[in-house]
This record gives sequence, structure tokens and C-alpha cells, in this order.
Amino acid sequence: MMRQLSELKMVSARISVLDWLNAQEQRSSAYIYLSRFGLVFICHFMAGKLGLAVPFTSSNVSPVWPAAGIAVAAILVWGIEIAPAIAVSAFLLNFLQSIPLLPALGMGFANAASALLAGCVLSRFTAFKPSLPTLKDVLRFILIAAVVSPTIAALVGVTSLAMAHRNAWSGFVSAWTIWWIGDAMGVLVVAPFLLAKDSLMKRCREWGWIELSFLSLSLLASSLLVFGRWMAIRDDVLAFMVFPFMVWAAIRFRVGGAALASLFLAGVAVWGTAHGFGPFVNHTPLRNAELLQMYIAVTTLTGLILAAVINERELIAEADAIKQSRILRVQAENDILESKVLQRTSDLEDKTKELAQQARLLDLANDGIFVRDADGRISYWNEGAERLYGWTATEALGRSTQELLQTQYPIDLAQIQALDRWNGELKHRRKDGSQIIVESRWTKVWDADATILGWLEVNTDITARKQAEESARSLTGKILTLQDEEHRKIARGLHDSLGQYLAAVKMSLDLVSQEDVHQPALIGECSELVDKCISETRTISHLLHPPLLDEAGFSSAAQWYVDGFAKRSGVKVSLQLPAEPIRMQRDAEVALFRTLQEGLTNIHKHSGASAARIRLAADPNQVQLEISDNGRGIAKSRLGNVITGVGIAGMRERVRELGGSLEIRSDETGTILVVGIPAASANAGQISNSNGTAAS
Repeated sequence: MMRQLSELKMVSARISVLDWLNAQEQRSSAYIYLSRFGLVFICHFMAGKLGLAVPFTSSNVSPVWPAAGIAVAAILVWGIEIAPAIAVSAFLLNFLQSIPLLPALGMGFANAASALLAGCVLSRFTAFKPSLPTLKDVLRFILIAAVVSPTIAALVGVTSLAMAHRNAWSGFVSAWTIWWIGDAMGVLVVAPFLLAKDSLMKRCREWGWIELSFLSLSLLASSLLVFGRWMAIRDDVLAFMVFPFMVWAAIRFRVGGAALASLFLAGVAVWGTAHGFGPFVNHTPLRNAELLQMYIAVTTLTGLILAAVINERELIAEADAIKQSRILRVQAENDILESKVLQRTSDLEDKTKELAQQARLLDLANDGIFVRDADGRISYWNEGAERLYGWTATEALGRSTQELLQTQYPIDLAQIQALDRWNGELKHRRKDGSQIIVESRWTKVWDADATILGWLEVNTDITARKQAEESARSLTGKILTLQDEEHRKIARGLHDSLGQYLAAVKMSLDLVSQEDVHQPALIGECSELVDKCISETRTISHLLHPPLLDEAGFSSAAQWYVDGFAKRSGVKVSLQLPAEPIRMQRDAEVALFRTLQEGLTNIHKHSGASAARIRLAADPNQVQLEISDNGRGIAKSRLGNVITGVGIAGMRERVRELGGSLEIRSDETGTILVVGIPAASANAGQISNSNGTAAS
């Protein structure tokens, strides 16, 4: 409850403050309005008294009615709400001149209505400016405020005077004309000065006051020369000798200066004519008033129109200057912008060239490089990808990688996509349908807002490497199997031959040790068995690694092995060696000898050949061993399996380690095995002569 009471007090306090502020604002507005009301009332009343002070035609009818100009200026500046001040002032002016109440009220209403008509009509022209800066503004002001609107006040005023018997009905037209022209002259003389005084003040800065003062004194002097009591000129034409000063005021001070000059000139002319001085006192009072009004109208209109024309030209020149300045500024900005655009274009061209060069470098890469968006569709496809997969960029762009490559992933794809980077092995399908294995490296691509754009994928073909690794694993297993076979063969040979001989020697020696007498025959048998053991051991040693290979080189070892093979197998072997025996480094000679062993063994086991030919040739580039036979050959369907066999695979690995090559060609006429070893790997810079001495 206390909180609610506190809130109610705060709300009521706020309302009180707002009410006080509104009251203060209303008081301020009322004060401003009353101030304007009083100022307009006083000025209009004093101007009316001044106009009635020179009624040289008839009562309450003046050739120049300055109050009309004040009324029009007040309406144009402060709006129609100031009209009551004009009506009250006009009513009092006429009522105090012994005009009956009703005619005085009518004349007060007519003065206010004339000013309201001018203000309302001119305000309908949205482009109208009260300061009269252009010719259109001056002409509208003259037509509406000085010509049309005074007709109301003249009509009602003359009618009221006639009804009050202050003027005769017979002089209605002439009185209406004088009244209408008088109000028009008042509007032309007084209102422009009040409307353009601010612009006049701006032009009087610094030395302008001195020039304006000198101009005003010169104009007053010339006006007094025409309308003064000392040297009054009676010639009507000479009254226009003040024109140069009017032109001076219009040119130098524009509408404000021309209005001030007209005000001075009209005041002196009316004062002089009312006192019987000047060129407009030689006729009847009505004629004199018409001539005076004509004179004031011509000089005032000339000054206002000339000032408006000059001011408008100046405004046009300023507008053109501003426009030209803006054009120059825009042109300068355009030049700067164009320079920036050119610079930016040049930078973009350089950047484009750089990107093109980088893209070209990507195309030169052997790896398949492509970019795919978040949906998995390819947006970039380099030439390496074209070479790797067979699809061109045109065929690949916009397609899904899964659809195009039929990727087989080692783990779930969602696990890969959850990472920023990933590398691993993938299986892809090429355009020709073959499957390849690639080492794939993925990098997630982001934009500036940390939004995933897709993936950059770099793939390296490792199919050959994986096949080589698989072959190496298979070869390793086969070599181990072969080693086991060799071990069993050696064990069987040792058991069946050398082991039997040694067992016989053991039994013989046991017999010798049991007998008490000497048995030469038994000892001789033991000696023969020991010789056979020595021979068998030498044979096994030669088969494992012939000593001639280290001592005399490949040629001698090959000759020894071929002779033994021909005797054991019954295959006729032709051996062609270089005229000058050559020595090679140990690994090369071992590789060639094992190739010779394996080749002849395969001929004996599988070819069914009756003859074989072995040829060793050497040139500055390589050493070549060729083994051929006249057997039944190898069927094409089995050639691949033979090449990957244990023996052939072992030969190939030995030769490959030396940088050489192994080739097998076979048909129904026989099989040819060719091994080539680079000279640099085989010779090691030395060639042996026929005497076994090394020569460089």
C-alpha cells in the first residue's frame, strides 16, 4: 500500500510539472502575441496619423497611406493572427476623425481585410519569399499586395465616408481612385522596406554603412532640391533627377536599398507637395495628387524591379558558381574516385594474375586438388585431378564427390566432417572404372563469419606404393618359405650324403677301436669315406656360394656352374662371354649369378627345353645378361603369375636394388629373360683384364 501511494505521489508530481511547463509555454506565447499586437497597433496607428496629416485632397483620403504597407508587412511576417491589431488601429484612426461608429467599424474591417487578402493570396504561392529576392516575388507582391488588395479598403472606405456625408457621392470615383492609389503607394513604399530590412542589414557590413549613409544624404539633398521651399523646381521632368540615386540604391543595396530610397523620396515628395512646393502643385488638387502618386509609383517600381533583376542575376550567378563549384568538386571527386578505381583495378588485375599463377601452380601439381562446398558438390577441380581421375573440370564441377568418385571411407564420414583437418587413405573410382588408393588430406574452409563453406581436399595416388608394399609383404613371406625349403634341402643333403658317410666312418672307427690287431683295409675304407665327406662338403659349399665368384669373378663362376648344370641336367647350354673378362662389384656379380642359377633351374624344371643360351654383354651404359631356351614357353594367362613367383620376384628385387631392370618375353618358341644393370652400379669404375689385374 505504501509503495502504491509513493508511486501515485510521483505520478501526480510529474503531472504538476508538466502542467506548470505547459502554463509557462502558454504564458510565453501570450506574451509574444501581445507584444506583437501592441507593436503593430502602435506602428499602424502612427503611420495612419502621418498619412492623415497631409490630406490635401479631402478628409481621410491621403495620396500615400503608409499604414497599408505596415499592415501588409505584418500579415506576411507574423501571419493572419495579427489582423485584429490592424482592424482596431484603423477603427480608432477613423473614429477619432469624427467618423460615425458604423462607418469607422467598416473602414477598420476593410483595412484588415485588404492586408489579409494580400497575405493569404501570396502565401498560396509556395515559392514566394517575403524578402523579395527575385523578380517573380516583386511582381507578385506588386500585383497582389499593391494593386488588388487595396481595392477592398478603398471601396469600403469611400462608401463609408459618403454615407457619413464626409465626401459627396458625386466625387466617389475620384475619391476611390485617390484612396486606392494611396493605399497602393503605401504598400509599395513602406512594406518592401520592412520585408527586406534584414537583407539590407547584411549588405551594410563594414564599409557598407558609410556608402548607404552617403547615398541617403545625396538622395535627401536631391529630393529637397526638387521639393524643398528654397529651390523648388517647377518643371515636372526635372523631378526625375533623383533617378540616378534610386538606381545607385538598387544596384548596390538591392531591394532593401531601393525600398529605403523610395521611402525617403516619397516622404519628401509628399511633404513638399502638401506644403505647395515642387513640380506637382501647378494643377488642381486632384491632378496634383495623381501626378504625385504617378511619380512615386514610377520611381518606386523602377527601383524595386531593377533591384530584383540585379539580385536575381546575382543569385543565378551565385547558383551557377555553386553549381560549377559542385561540378568541379564532383569532377575532382570523380577524378579521385576514378584514380582509386584505376588503382583498385590495377591491384585486382595484379591479384588476379597472382591468383591465376597460383592456380597454374596448383594445376602443375601431380596431386588431385579440388574444393567441394558444404553439400559435397565440387566447385574447383585442378588439372592434377583431371589426370588422376580422368574427369575434366567441366564434367566434375557441380557434381557430388560421392556420386563421381564412389569414395570408400576407413571410418564413418560424420566423424571426419566433425574435424577441422583430417588425413587418411581413401579408395576412389576413376572414370575408366578402375579403383585407386589415395592418401587424402582434408582442410575445412571457413568464411569471415565463421560459416563453413566446404572442404579443400588434396589426394595423392599411392596405388603403386600400396601394391609394392603388398608385393613386398608377399615376397617376404615367399622368401621365408624359400629359406625354409633351402634349409630343409641342405639338411636333407647333409643327412643323406655327408651324414651317411660320417656314420660309416664312425662305425669303422668303432670297429678299429675294438680290434686288437691292425686292419689296414678298414683304415683305408675310413680314409675313402673321409675323402667323400670332404668332396660332398665342397660341393654343398659351391652350391651355396661358389668361391670362384669372389676369386675370379662372374665369368669364371658362370663357366663352372654352366658346365656342372649341363652334366647334371642333360641340357645343352651355350655360354657367350666378353672376350675380355670383366670384374664387377660384388653385389652386381652376386645378382647376376643368382639370376643365372634361377634361370637355368627354371629351364630344367619347367621349360622342357633341350638347349639354352646364355649371353653376357657390356657397354659404357650397362651390363646385360640374357638367358633364353627353346622350350615350350609360358602361356600369356600364366605369365603374370610366373613374374610374381618367388624366384623371379627375388631376382627382380636384387636387380631393382642396383637400379636395373628385369624383363621376360615368352612365346611358343621359348622364353627369354633379360637383366640389365647400369654400368655405374655394375663396374664401380674398374674393368679386369684377362690376366686378372685391375685396370682403371
